[in-house]
Amino acid sequence: MEALVYTFLLVTTLGIIFFSIIFRDPPRINE
Repeated sequence: MEALVYTFLLVTTLGIIFFSIIFRDPPRINE
C-alpha cells in the first residue's frame, strides 16, 4: 500500500508543477 501512496504523491506533485507551468506560460498548441 505504501507504493500506492508514493505514486499518488508523485503524480500530484508532477501535476501541480505541470499545471503551474501551463498557467504561467500558456501553451501554443492552437496556432
